[in-house]
Amino acid sequence: MDSDQFPMPYPRGAGGQMFVEHAGNAGGWPDGLSWVMFALLLLLFLIAVASLAFALYDRSHRGAASAPSGALGELELRYARGELERDEYLQRRADLGGAPAPPPPQEATTVVVPPPEPQPT
Repeated sequence: MDSDQFPMPYPRGAGGQMFVEHAGNAGGWPDGLSWVMFALLLLLFLIAVASLAFALYDRSHRGAASAPSGALGELELRYARGELERDEYLQRRADLGGAPAPPPPQEATTVVVPPPEPQPT
C-alpha cells in the first residue's frame, strides 16, 4: 500500500506540543446529529413494530368472536339472502344451539284520545 495515497495530517502547535486536526471527524464516533437521527429512526421502528403487533392481535381476537362458523354461519347467510322465512330461521337457529328466539312481537295497542270538550262561553 502506497503511503502517498493517504497522507497523514501534519502536526500543529508550538514548542513540542503536537496536535492533529480532525476536520469533520469526531475521532471515529458519530457526532450529535447522527445520534438524534438514529434515536428518531429507532423510535419510528419501535412504533411500527408495536402497531403491527397490536393490529395482528386485534384481528385475531375480533375475527374469532364476530364471524360465526359452520352451520350457524350458513344459516345466517341463507336468511340474509332471503332463502328462509323468519319463523324457519328462528326454529333452525334454536335447534343448532344458537341464541334463543326472541319473544313474538305483541299486538300494538292503539290509544284513542277523546276529542276536547267544548268550553262554555
